[in-house]
This record gives sequence, structure tokens and C-alpha cells, in this order.
Amino acid sequence: MKAIWLLSAAIISLLLWSPAAQAQGLEQNNPIYQELAAQGRLTTGEVVTVYGVPCVEVKLEDGESIRTLVDSLPSLRNKSLMAQDRIALINKTHYLLVVHGSGNISTDKDRMFVPLDYSIKPEILPEFLPGATNYEKYILIDLRQQYLGLYEWGNLTHCFPISSGTYKWMPFKKFVVINMDEFHNSSKFDQAPMDHALHIGLDYYIHEGIVPGYPASHGCIRIFPLHARFLFYNWAKPGIPGKIIG
Repeated sequence: MKAIWLLSAAIISLLLWSPAAQAQGLEQNNPIYQELAAQGRLTTGEVVTVYGVPCVEVKLEDGESIRTLVDSLPSLRNKSLMAQDRIALINKTHYLLVVHGSGNISTDKDRMFVPLDYSIKPEILPEFLPGATNYEKYILIDLRQQYLGLYEWGNLTHCFPISSGTYKWMPFKKFVVINMDEFHNSSKFDQAPMDHALHIGLDYYIHEGIVPGYPASHGCIRIFPLHARFLFYNWAKPGIPGKIIG
């Protein structure tokens, strides 16, 4: 009888400490979750793990952005800039892009994952890349996940969202930065601006542009303007190697 009681207690303990039970507690006690639920934004109400961070999926209406979402939540207003940046990173888009807006500030992405714990750093790209250990600087482009990583002696130092070609294909897997052009225009697509451009082979560049949260370019790798300028002015130089995966 005692053995049965001990077994029952052990099973109950496992259930209480299971991810599902922990998630349920997170739902009930997390103020961000409660505020999103009160606004009717939750798509399913389920807590899911995204890049190692507990999140809930929400729906944004036409005309909204990540910024307006954050501004509507009292729990996030006191850390507004950090929250906007974290939500944008996890959803690989920009916090100012407007859902079904107009021009270059628009995105069709209307479902976003919102972190419930901002003390947890997202684990997106490998923190250590063995193939980059012999290089002072190295660029990893992940087409499947839509992120670009900057590595120094194999260690990840920066992770940026990207928007690659809509066909998710590149004619080469390894590259080097051939040259850099502060002000550049496309020779194939109506002189479209491609400023702060890093030429990585053939007609392909890493350059600043709109990153809506999904592949949307003609083939180049777009990154946010501020990220592109950091890369151009502070980090990159001709000769830096890299590879494309995904």
C-alpha cells in the first residue's frame, strides 16, 4: 500500500512539473498573457516555445504594427524599445512595419509571437560555428530561418533578420565579400536602391531594405537599414568569407 502511495505521489509530482503544467501556470500568472487575453488578441491561447523563449501567438489587425501592439500593453510600456526589438527579432521583421499598410512600410505578416519572458535570450543561430574558428570574421546566412549571423573566431556576435529571394535558392553556398558600395542601385530591377551593399558573388548582394518577416526580394539578402549600416561601417570588409545554408 505504501509503495502504491509513493508511486502515485511521484506521478502527481511529474505532472505538476511537466511543461504543460508549467505553461498553464504561466498562462494564469503572466501579466502579458492576461493583457493579451483581455484584448482578445490570442489566436489559440497556447504557450509555445520559440527559439527557447515561451511565447503566445497573437493577431494584429490591419494598420497595426509591433510598436502599436507593445504600446497597448501596460506590462511592456516600461521596456518598450527592448520589447519591440525582441518581438521583431523573433518574428524576423521590423517593429514599424504596418500590417497591410502601403509602400515600403507594409507587411502581410499579421500573426506574431509575443515573448512572455524577456530575460531569456532567443537561441536562433549556433552560438559557436566550428567552420568559422579560423576566421577573424565570418558570415552565416540561413535561408530557411531567414537570419544572418556575424561570427568572430567562430563565436556568434550578432544575429539579424533577413528577407531573401522568394524562391529560397542561391546559385552558390560559399562566398566572400568581393567589394562594398555605400550607394548602389540595381542594374536589373529599375535601378532599385540597394545602399550599403556587400557584393557576395554574381549579381547577389547583402544590402539594406525592407524585411517584412518572409522572403520577398528578387534574390539578394535584405537586412534592416540600421543593421546594414553597422555591417558596412563597423564590421565588414572585402575578403570576409561566409556560407549559405537552408
